[in-house]
Amino acid sequence: MRLAHRLTLKQLRAIVAVADTSSFTQAARLLHLTQPAVSMQIKELETVVGQVLVDGRREIRLTPAGEVLVRRAREALLALELAEVELKSMRGVASGTLEVVAITTAEYFVPHLLAEFGRRYPDIKFRLTVENRDRVHALLQEQRADLAIMGQPPGGMALRRIPFSPHRLSFVARPDHPLAARRNIPPAALAGERLLLRERGSGTRSNLERFLRAHGVKPLAADELGSNETLKQAVMAGMGIAFLSHHTFAMEVESGRLVRLDVVDTPVIREWNVLVHAERPLTPALEALLDFLQSDGASMMRAITG
Repeated sequence: MRLAHRLTLKQLRAIVAVADTSSFTQAARLLHLTQPAVSMQIKELETVVGQVLVDGRREIRLTPAGEVLVRRAREALLALELAEVELKSMRGVASGTLEVVAITTAEYFVPHLLAEFGRRYPDIKFRLTVENRDRVHALLQEQRADLAIMGQPPGGMALRRIPFSPHRLSFVARPDHPLAARRNIPPAALAGERLLLRERGSGTRSNLERFLRAHGVKPLAADELGSNETLKQAVMAGMGIAFLSHHTFAMEVESGRLVRLDVVDTPVIREWNVLVHAERPLTPALEALLDFLQSDGASMMRAITG
């Protein structure tokens, strides 16, 4: 009997969940099963295949045979999901579940966009994941996300890129900072300041470094803190100044806990993009979301950032 006739969807979902979480416990939670049930599905699958698929006790990892099977299992499960969506679309219904991944800086506005879209399309559901830049790239490359929302697109990948809103970045400080009351601050004035940085590789840090190079500025000192929330707290504590996306500090500026510095040539304006792998089929649900972001994304972003 051929392998395809002996496998079950439960077994395929189990091996994919273990691969995604690197944990039998987390896979069980994801699938709403018990851990022994997941372990049993994997053992039955290994019996059918005739090879060990998952190795390791403390650190769960796939064997080469497991990696092959997981790759094909993802394709099979995706094909079935697309079939369900296409069947519903034949009835004129945009429905299904969209896997959305967003860069960490976008977590301040993406839920607002999806909430409004969900009100317009109640038959479309979401699974939203917020990840760092490298992880977003990986999920796009592996086609484990229907779309990604981020700034600078990754290189070396065939993507559909749709800009949907300006992305503004500026320097912020606490209200009693010496630069807070100045206007038309020359970038050279930043040379005497302590800058607080995102982690290396983040889009925000790349834009900051590009700005400093363009103006020949080398800061007095720089501290890497790693997240937007930590940066804001550090600025409010008086540790230094930071360079952040406007939507990440809008509430703090409104409440008077931070001020945007009037540095010449800021805000730096980039773009927010929605990205889809070029080989991923555009389902009615995905097309509806892309159309929504193109038509309403910019106006909603203005409302969110004030």
